[in-house]
Amino acid sequence: MGIATFCVLMVSLLLVGISSLFVMNIEILLESIENKNEIVLFLKDSVTDEKITDAEKQIRNIPNISTVKYYPKEKALEDYIAQMKEYEEVFDSLKDDNPLPDAFNISISDTSDMIDTVKRLEALDFTEKVKAPTEFAQILTRLRRVVFITSLALLTALTIVSLIMISNSTRASVYARRREINIMKYVGATNSFIRIPFFFEGLFTGFVSGIGAYAVTYYGYTALMDIISNNISFWEIIGVSEPLPFSQIQYMMLATYLCIGAFIGAIGSVISTTKHLQV
Repeated sequence: MGIATFCVLMVSLLLVGISSLFVMNIEILLESIENKNEIVLFLKDSVTDEKITDAEKQIRNIPNISTVKYYPKEKALEDYIAQMKEYEEVFDSLKDDNPLPDAFNISISDTSDMIDTVKRLEALDFTEKVKAPTEFAQILTRLRRVVFITSLALLTALTIVSLIMISNSTRASVYARRREINIMKYVGATNSFIRIPFFFEGLFTGFVSGIGAYAVTYYGYTALMDIISNNISFWEIIGVSEPLPFSQIQYMMLATYLCIGAFIGAIGSVISTTKHLQV
């Protein structure tokens, strides 16, 4: 029964731990996509170089603005030439009369407020036009909401299932030794005296289960990341960050596994002995 309790505890911790890693990586993926949503503010031709600094300050004072980078029309023309070298002669003829406007590349903190931020930018007197992926931002906002609700429901369901599994396992473990408990009660042992061994046994079982769950998570996750990391071009193509490195959360995961495993193992064993103490 001790081995059964250990296995149930370890599997339960793995279910919740792996699900948490999955949710964290989904959140990183969404944040990476969110950071690609850049707003471009085109300036009016009447805006002189002397007014650029003042315009940048006004943009930075708008709520929800994260970064602002000036993008002069000379640099824009150079980028166009670099991207379309087959039309280099055409672009060369435009160097003396550059038709492109000066602009600011702007990133925002919260995509859910992008529409309001765009309206504030459009209201500035030096703004000619604002180009922003507002429709995509709305889709991303809804997607994050769905992911959050689904993840919360998944983790809640797994936690409840794990607690039920652990409760049944510890109850069965104590039930197998109910005669020992009854004999100890008849010879005068106090409830605390009987509970203490079960408490430490559950504590130790939960602690070892936490170590086992951490080991499986560590080797499984790092092996998966090694396979994924070997294909770096995949992440570059889709333009998102790589998954969360396990080294960033290894100590947090270990501490969480050990604390939850030991706590549930100890408390579950103590609670399960209550019924058999009534003799």
